Amino acid sequence: MTQFVLWATFIGPWFLLIPLDVKRVKQFLSVAFFTLVLTSIYWQTGEVYNWWTIKNNIFFLSSISAFNYGFLPVVTIYIFYFTYSKPLLFFMVNIILDAIQAFVISPFIFEKLQFYKMDTMNNLGLFIIILSLVPIIYFYQRWYDKS
Repeated sequence: MTQFVLWATFIGPWFLLIPLDVKRVKQFLSVAFFTLVLTSIYWQTGEVYNWWTIKNNIFFLSSISAFNYGFLPVVTIYIFYFTYSKPLLFFMVNIILDAIQAFVISPFIFEKLQFYKMDTMNNLGLFIIILSLVPIIYFYQRWYDKS
């Protein structure tokens, strides 16, 4: 069951982009991949500082969970797609979704399915590091749009 969910979070979300306008999706691909790089750095840092331990993963990934490469960039594209033009809405939606990620999805889905186990970091710490990405990726996209 865990392997199925891991693969579903790795591949499945990409199909959710099909109904969206391709031109607008392309506008936000760069920030999605930038987010992927930043979160990969967080995953690596978390491994070094024992913030969490990866318990199950797809066979070719070790220290970064599969959802980082499927679920996360697609959600990033969706958030930018629907809220980027309204900064206040963008930040509010991110705060709400990051709270859901840290306090609901992480402990009650990802940890229960044994994707990972939180070690020295608690869910509030997870919320703070997830939230720390929001202004970085927003201003990255603003910069990217100007160039």
